[in-house]
Amino acid sequence: MSSPQAPEDGQGGGDPPRDLRSVLVTSVLNLEPLDEDLFRGRNYWIPKSKRLFGGQIMGQALVAAAKSVSEDVQVHSLHCYFVRAGDPKVPVLYQVERTRTGASFSVRSVKAVQHGRPIFICQASFQQAQPSPIQHQFSMPTVPPPEVLLDFDTLLDQYLRDPNLQKKYRVGLNRIAAQDVPIEIKLVNPPTPSQMQNMEPKQMFWVRARGYIGGSRGLVRGQLWRRDGVLAVSCAQEGVIRVKPQVSESKL
Repeated sequence: MSSPQAPEDGQGGGDPPRDLRSVLVTSVLNLEPLDEDLFRGRNYWIPKSKRLFGGQIMGQALVAAAKSVSEDVQVHSLHCYFVRAGDPKVPVLYQVERTRTGASFSVRSVKAVQHGRPIFICQASFQQAQPSPIQHQFSMPTVPPPEVLLDFDTLLDQYLRDPNLQKKYRVGLNRIAAQDVPIEIKLVNPPTPSQMQNMEPKQMFWVRARGYIGGSRGLVRGQLWRRDGVLAVSCAQEGVIRVKPQVSESKL
């Protein structure tokens, strides 16, 4: 399935399309109730890998959990584990377990199932809205606004026009350029082709929805701020990193 249409301005500045929320609610996050605490979700975007998009599964699982709590609580913590690759050819079943329902906090466990086996599990904690005299957050870095930065497609085009670009980077960038990704990214400090080999592990970039919406592990930590500087989300994700072995071309 092709990804949704890109915003008309194409520059990444300003507010996202006004109907983005309604599209998400009426399609991607609209689960079919099958029984109490049992829901079915449809697949709306299939990456080139032919596996389900993890963000879709996570969002649908959170919606399933939210349907089992009262409307006066909000999620404040979410822990997720992707245990198997998702099959884009079949819907996903979401089974919700009401682990605990308290006066202020409620905990829900959700299991996403395909072909009789879990592909994703998560625990969500919900908290009743309560005023607090203590407010704190990480300070947002000082960065240029997205309007003055190159969009990712333009940046890729510049890289690919460089005659000195190494073959391994050219192959990878061409693969990225051929993908239809529903997320728009603008790097704050994009590396030059000569810097790609030794990039810092810390990168800053603007992101927004584009229209509608081996053998080791890596840990990514990040914070997402709103444009007005308010910290919206702190997150950490661990994933598998598979590195292809380098084959020496030496004849010795």
